[in-house]
Amino acid sequence: MNTFQFIREIQQTSLMNLPRRLSFSFRSLVAREPNYWFLYQFYIWWGQMKKKAINASPEERIVSPSTELVIDGFQGSANSFATAAFKFAQTKEVKLAHHLHSPAQIIQAIEQNIPVLLTIREPEGTVLSLTSRWPHVSVAQALQSYIAFYTKLEPYAPHYVVSTFEQTTQCLDQVMQKINHQFERNFDIIDVEKANQECRPQANYDTDIPSQRHIIKREKKKDIMSDKNVLLLSEAKDLYKRFEQLSTFEHI
Repeated sequence: MNTFQFIREIQQTSLMNLPRRLSFSFRSLVAREPNYWFLYQFYIWWGQMKKKAINASPEERIVSPSTELVIDGFQGSANSFATAAFKFAQTKEVKLAHHLHSPAQIIQAIEQNIPVLLTIREPEGTVLSLTSRWPHVSVAQALQSYIAFYTKLEPYAPHYVVSTFEQTTQCLDQVMQKINHQFERNFDIIDVEKANQECRPQANYDTDIPSQRHIIKREKKKDIMSDKNVLLLSEAKDLYKRFEQLSTFEHI
């Protein structure tokens, strides 16, 4: 047994995992319920202390009246690339809120008529990305959180622009055109080729992950396909398909 495997076995014990799993479930709850928003501020502070968000100042981790655009979605949905590419393309400063991972914040932005770019990725890729980065989170937990996240936002569909993982990473120029059209804004359009050249190294969305994460992802993939998770995966896929239908460029 190598050192990595030894450490992982210790980390994956029930005793070590339980507090972190409970924290993930609690965080997911308070992030999506506006009435619990004051509790979620601790996680914003903690994330800022650990500098997890790319190029994020404290003001970019929360929606305020001065926010001009929100870029957010479930973890592992290319939020980092979308943020970096948008910033790279703008010729003037835009007050941005991103990496919130919070339906409550998105709803707050909608209520203030702030444009929202909602990223989404098919559930299997999303869950594998999340659980390989945070192995203490179970596949079932990740699926449940994914379902709760987007289910909370589904009634607000007319008030945001949906961008799938493929659109975010390959067609972000068209996504921005749709945002400008829908919200009557004039954000600079992104040059996708330049953005991929300049911003991809900054954005970690599983393009060049360490070999250890490949090992974890193989294990998690078996779990996601297991009988105990098949119903959750099916529900998540149905939800994704509904959001995918919202992501077309027909009306640009």
